[in-house]
Amino acid sequence: VFKDISTGAHNDLAKATEIARSMVKEYGMSEKIGQVYFARQKRSKFLDIMPEGAGEYSQATAELIDSEVRQIISGQYEKTLEILKEKRDVLEKATRLVMDKETITGEELRAML
Repeated sequence: VFKDISTGAHNDLAKATEIARSMVKEYGMSEKIGQVYFARQKRSKFLDIMPEGAGEYSQATAELIDSEVRQIISGQYEKTLEILKEKRDVLEKATRLVMDKETITGEELRAML
């Protein structure tokens, strides 16, 4: 709407990036990388002194992982923009409702859609 990304999207972007990274590194959901497991075992951050990926795979592989994650995020961002443009009237109705009562229930959103 404002042609700007707000700081309120910080947590959403962090979660989306975490999911995309898991898709590539853990679930084999990248055509370029294939079905290889690159995530290391989850350990306590207190004991974790090595940066993620250190010594587990090459710099070229790390760059490919980053590229694939970036591609997933960019593709989904574009898809989201298309949906918001297509449903602009719903977006505006929802905005007015949030301005009036601060929250929207799932039921209210489904009714608008």
